[in-house]
Amino acid sequence: MTKETKIHLCSIADDTDLRSLQVRIGDKDLKTPTKAIATNSFYKDTSFPKELCDLQELFLKFDEESLVKKDQDIKFSSEKNRQLKREKEKANSCPYFCLLEFKNKGENWRYPTEKEIDILTNVAYSHSDITPIPSVPKAARNLNVENFDAFIEYLDSCYNSIEIRNKKCIMGYIPAVATLFGRELINYYLDKGINAYYVDFDSSMITTHLDVLNAMKRELTKRGYEENHLFHFVNVSYGKSINDQKVLSARDILGFGYGLDSLGGIHSGPKRNPEFYEKLKAMKDISRNTKRLLNLEDYGYYRFDSVKDNLESIYPADALISIDELRAYPKSIWITMNGNLW
Repeated sequence: MTKETKIHLCSIADDTDLRSLQVRIGDKDLKTPTKAIATNSFYKDTSFPKELCDLQELFLKFDEESLVKKDQDIKFSSEKNRQLKREKEKANSCPYFCLLEFKNKGENWRYPTEKEIDILTNVAYSHSDITPIPSVPKAARNLNVENFDAFIEYLDSCYNSIEIRNKKCIMGYIPAVATLFGRELINYYLDKGINAYYVDFDSSMITTHLDVLNAMKRELTKRGYEENHLFHFVNVSYGKSINDQKVLSARDILGFGYGLDSLGGIHSGPKRNPEFYEKLKAMKDISRNTKRLLNLEDYGYYRFDSVKDNLESIYPADALISIDELRAYPKSIWITMNGNLW
């Protein structure tokens, strides 16, 4: 049976679920709340500040064909391993885990076979300080009362595969599900000694799942784990805002008030009609919109060109990036107005 993730509560808000934890990931300590970095989106020569490397999220997607290649093709497998190694090096050896997604080809969905599960869990274990159970979004989108037992059987198969040879904690997988299933999954994982979870919102907004999140928190409280658990959110949608707007709401940061401990990346494809993207293409200016500043007074991401004329009056003296560097930097960057790089 896997060991529980060691979690220590540092502080908690009185009126929200915002809190700070100290979490042991492998042989390293993580302080929350935090945002996991995804180095696969970094420019080639990016040098990311070591003091901002709290947690790293790696990601790989497989179907039945690529799983066979990962298992049987040394060239393909070695290149995937080298890719992950390069990404880890960019994150200055901070705690990391590798999220895996299985999507079979074709319209019909299925769970991975026992052999495919062994390949998936082997990759996840090999490239993680804490081993996440692989996600199956096509199956998760079709969960109902009649087939939920099959999903539990899949989780059992993953758990048993990892436990064949396991010296790490396990991170549970919770898809965007109905409230009943959220409660069931929390109890399932706690029964197996798993108190760290990643919640896959599958390109939906946090606010559409508040009842599920609260139900899971209630279940954790009943079991004595109210503050002895970790929630990592992935594939969170920020809504349909056209990013040409002067100010964008920092919905990613506001999510921490809903029980989020660490925020991961967006790996699932968007679900919007073609007309929206045509409108987006016509309205957005990439070079103008990718450089923004976060104002912690109103939690808005301000387009740089809208504040640059009075930047000296609002820019903090202790910012990690100087004003001159910011103005000269040609690539995309988000930075807060209180001195912390985002």
